[in-house]
Amino acid sequence: MKKAISVLLVCAMLLTMCTVYGFSEKQPIRYDIENPYEDVDWDAWQGYKTQLHCQTTASDGFQTIHEAIADYYALDYDVVAITDHGTTNRGWDKAPQTIPLVREIKKDRTGGANAPITPLTAEEYEAYTTGTAESITYSYTENADGTGERLQTDRTRTHANGMLDVEQGNELNMATPFADCHLTGYWSDYGQGYAGVYGDYETPCREVNKDGGVTMLAHVGEYVYPDKDSADHVGQPIDEYYVNKFARIFLDNPGSTVGMGINSATDAHTRCDRILYDSILKKTIPNGVTPWGFTFSDSHDEKSLNFAYTYMYMPELTQQALRDCMTNGQFFSVSHFSNGYELNGMQEMEGYRDEDWDKVAYWEDTTPRVTKVEVDDENDVIKVWGENFNYITWVSDGNVVLRDYDVADGYAELDLNRDDLLDDIHMFVRFYLSGDNGICYAQPMVVRAEGETFAPVNVPKTYDLPYFLRKLVTILDWMIFKFSPVVWAFKYFALGYDPVKQATDSVKDAVTTVTNAVC
Repeated sequence: MKKAISVLLVCAMLLTMCTVYGFSEKQPIRYDIENPYEDVDWDAWQGYKTQLHCQTTASDGFQTIHEAIADYYALDYDVVAITDHGTTNRGWDKAPQTIPLVREIKKDRTGGANAPITPLTAEEYEAYTTGTAESITYSYTENADGTGERLQTDRTRTHANGMLDVEQGNELNMATPFADCHLTGYWSDYGQGYAGVYGDYETPCREVNKDGGVTMLAHVGEYVYPDKDSADHVGQPIDEYYVNKFARIFLDNPGSTVGMGINSATDAHTRCDRILYDSILKKTIPNGVTPWGFTFSDSHDEKSLNFAYTYMYMPELTQQALRDCMTNGQFFSVSHFSNGYELNGMQEMEGYRDEDWDKVAYWEDTTPRVTKVEVDDENDVIKVWGENFNYITWVSDGNVVLRDYDVADGYAELDLNRDDLLDDIHMFVRFYLSGDNGICYAQPMVVRAEGETFAPVNVPKTYDLPYFLRKLVTILDWMIFKFSPVVWAFKYFALGYDPVKQATDSVKDAVTTVTNAVC
């Protein structure tokens, strides 16, 4: 009897120890999830196909304004922002103030400084913006594989609505040495004719912010890897200098610098930008700012018109609705291409190789696409509906936590407490859909354990070479360039803007600054 009692006591003690030391069932964590799509009315709002970064012969593109708008119309675009280099869009029916030097340097595309730009007529503008224009049958033919075989695709507009002409688009930092340090501006007059300073993203972001406009950093991989060797760094962490530099820009311009390109054109130079983006989020989210991730074609030749774009979910097709969408992250970013690898070695698009991409498929809008997102707050589950995808990848805090092939009927979900996650859920979750004809990135959702607060992260101001170059250029501009007739002549004839007005405006700004400081 005593032995039996002893055995029972030992068993009880062991059971207690197992419970204390974690052999019991893991308790789920309750989360607070900030869903940028929470206010989207999936039944009433439309996902508008949008191109936020493209050029014409007004700077270094290959098409006149008329040709570009006709083709984008045929390709079912609903929103188009013409962002010529250093050249502010004044409307598709108006010739912009051009930069003769840029057009001449790129004359193999533009035809030279004096080549026609050909804006729309007033009647054509009305037709394209109201959806009453006759759609061309857009045909494109290309050599395939060196065999002499011809591949062709035809596109005619199927959307009933017209297209939105995004006001005052401009690719800022028009031409910088060593590497492209570009960003796009909208709804601001800043940047006409300004060449920019190498690596100085800070000045245009600040000035557009002051002017009440919006900016998006473009293909920053071309600045991070100026030797165009991003392929040698794919799947690797990004130098902290770049993370701090760009995170600081977002923190200094909340609501104005709304995000960055994470995949542009064929993703040749942006393949590392998703890892950079995740690293930036880890700096900005604890400080209350979430920049969004964009995709765009950056079209410089005919075949690039449909490489990448965004689907902007909006209640109406207006300037304000677009601005709200860009600011609130209510869109999905799509590309036909992905050269990206995750930090754990996973390919974003399994088996993808540059040389294998289909020369016809990228003309079709059969890319993966999200059609609905819901968050089940009670059960901490994110639900996704979509089309044209084979699997979904979930990323949290810069690490892949799950790649899920169980996507029957276009539905997938993430239970934040499922027990087979590859890493912990922390700070943010984002996902992307991968399919046969491309990839679709969703915007990040901030995730906190219930009751958790993020301690602010110190993101120091970057005093780098571009900072001191900007200071030097500003001093030289005031001491020599602003008041030199020779420089005035160069600016007027080569850069296409009025230096006298610039000097006058600068004096007025200086007087205003001093007056405000004294008063």
